[in-house]
Parts: sequence; C-alpha cells; structure tokens
Amino acid sequence: MSRYRTSQNLPSWTTVTRVLESVEPQMFTQWFDDWHGAKKKAEFVPRLFQCSNETGKLVIEEIAGYEQEDLDGDDVMVLDALNIIYVWVGAGANKEEKKEAEKTAQGYLNNSEVKRHKKTVIETVFQGEETPTFKKFFPAWDEKMFKNSARSAANMRKLLFN
Repeated sequence: MSRYRTSQNLPSWTTVTRVLESVEPQMFTQWFDDWHGAKKKAEFVPRLFQCSNETGKLVIEEIAGYEQEDLDGDDVMVLDALNIIYVWVGAGANKEEKKEAEKTAQGYLNNSEVKRHKKTVIETVFQGEETPTFKKFFPAWDEKMFKNSARSAANMRKLLFN
C-alpha cells in the first residue's frame, strides 16, 4: 500500500483500503447516491388488469397506479398480488368475460417471469364479497362504493352523456 501512496503522491497519513468489486461495504457505497452495485431487495408491486370484451374481442389492459375506483363493475379484473392472483368479478360482467378471466389469469401466471411461490393460487372474488386480503391492495377501500349499481360503466355513461 505504501508503494501506491508514493506513486500517487499521497501524504503518509493517508489510509488506503482495498475494496473488492461487488462486495463493497456500506461504509464505501454510502457516498454514492447512484451506486449501481448496491444490493437492494427487489420490491414487488401489485398489478391490476381489466378484462373486457365490450368490443367483441377480449381485451386485457393494465391499469397503472390503480385504486378501488378502477374496479369496473361491468368487467372482470385480474390483480397480481405475487403469491395470489385474484380474479375480481364485477356484478355486471358477462358470461364470456367470466369464462375467459380465469383462463387469462392462469396463462398470466404460467408465463410470468416474476419469481413466485410454487403454490401460487388463483382466487375468485365477487363484487361486494371482497376478502380483507383483497381489500388490503386498495389502501383507501370504501365499503359503500359497490353497495348499489350506480358505479357500473353503463350507469356512469348515462350520467355523463345524457
């Protein structure tokens, strides 16, 4: 180490510590805001998908930054909660949507690149009968929101466009 200090013209009181790549201690990485080698636990973010065949063909769209209000009572929704895939069935969902949604959830699970437990299950939840574990994925859950059919897409269209 003294040869290095001398070659770099560093004062003799300078401490030189050898740090191996990819095992840098936190004492070293704390000085770098954008340290790319820092070991961070990957945090799973739940994802919500809307399954609708309003156009005559089953269309699946991801809802970014979802809230309870995004649960459409005229459709089926798929919520990826890592070790449980929820199929939420809206009160106004049609037979085709209901039939295809569980197949869609199973296909999503089979093709997902997310590392998850081998015993990940698909659980069906019906509008108005949501379980506490389902509700926890919607932090501002309002029990009154689905009490009547005023939240259906058909009724919302009537209110907005008539």
